[in-house]
Amino acid sequence: MASEDEDDGVGMRIGFRDVLESAPDAMVIVDAQGTIVLVNAQTEKLFGYEREQLLGQPVESLVPDRVRRSHAAHRSGYGADPAVRRMGVVSELYGRRRDGSEFPVDISLSPLHTDDGTFVVSAIRDITDRKRAEEVAALFRAVVESSQDAIISLDVDDVITSWNAGAERLYGYTAAEATGKSVAMLASPGSDEEMPETQPRVHAGEIDDHETIRVRKDGTQVDVSVTVSPICAHDGRVIGTSVIARDIGARLRYDKQLRFLAEHDPLTGALNRRQFEREVSDQVGRAHRYGELATLLTIDIDGFKQINDTYGHRVGDQALKTVATALRRRLRDTDKVARVGGDEFAVLLPYAGAEQGATIAADLRHLIETCTVPVEDAEVRLSMSIGLVQIDSDTKNDESVFVEADRLMYEDKRRADVRH
Repeated sequence: MASEDEDDGVGMRIGFRDVLESAPDAMVIVDAQGTIVLVNAQTEKLFGYEREQLLGQPVESLVPDRVRRSHAAHRSGYGADPAVRRMGVVSELYGRRRDGSEFPVDISLSPLHTDDGTFVVSAIRDITDRKRAEEVAALFRAVVESSQDAIISLDVDDVITSWNAGAERLYGYTAAEATGKSVAMLASPGSDEEMPETQPRVHAGEIDDHETIRVRKDGTQVDVSVTVSPICAHDGRVIGTSVIARDIGARLRYDKQLRFLAEHDPLTGALNRRQFEREVSDQVGRAHRYGELATLLTIDIDGFKQINDTYGHRVGDQALKTVATALRRRLRDTDKVARVGGDEFAVLLPYAGAEQGATIAADLRHLIETCTVPVEDAEVRLSMSIGLVQIDSDTKNDESVFVEADRLMYEDKRRADVRH
């Protein structure tokens, strides 16, 4: 029968092995010569060896060939000063499987003092997934930092928690200046209600895209396109907000320029015929719906062909620009001035009946007659013929308005020819 001391020893040994087998990491115990004396099931699983294949082998069989010599030297150094120590703090460590493949590991060493000498317990953990996650996170951080867009994150109280280089370029604040501040510091005076309306939707899990105005550190405003997205925890809870902003000032200016070119005559800057026809069509619609009065004037420069033939197209172009400038200066901002043909202009006078339109037409005629275009040592005097039509609820359609105005304009031109 075993003694009570022997029973305690057996119980301690069994208890130690149970702890070793239940450990989540690969556990490898080596003696002072670096020989493997004990491993657990996780070691078999991690390295691909059967337990019997490892016992009695040098621990260097578990490290890559390229570092075995240096590993032996490090092991000897550890034996001279054994202590609980985490390895790989300075350099990365790798294990070697039975099939020769390598994988990154995290190793903790602990001395185990027994009557038979000091052993070293190695807890080895495969950190492949962690390394991959770190690499992905590092790549993500690099992408965020190299992005030309402003990328910031907010907590649930809309306080800035991260601020990339793009945000610094766009808004002028450094990360240190912006982090910890409310994102409301970027709101323009005209968009006070925008953020309170957007954030509840995002906090509910929605993604919001919109264009708005933000204020830089120096107080200037910038047009931005903003995408606001929720940041969710693993359980689906919204724990913050991601905001990506892009400067769209150049695009808006370009769009505005394109719209201007699409709607205006490039020589005079007046509306072109297509856009002016839209304006007249809309005006006819308002006259039908609301009884709103307006007047259409069609204007033709007298003797324009002779100006071109005598002095050349450069002088003719200058005459057209002179007329367009004079018309715009005399008329209201709400009036529409267009160049609808080679030497033909048209004017739409909203809220003006025929009587008021006639008064304005007379003023315009007088104004143009005072205009001159310099040519060498002389001047070319200008004059024009005008047709006038009232737009009201009885107007048939916009085409009939143009036809009647042109008819009256040519009648005026014939009268001018008779006078001259």
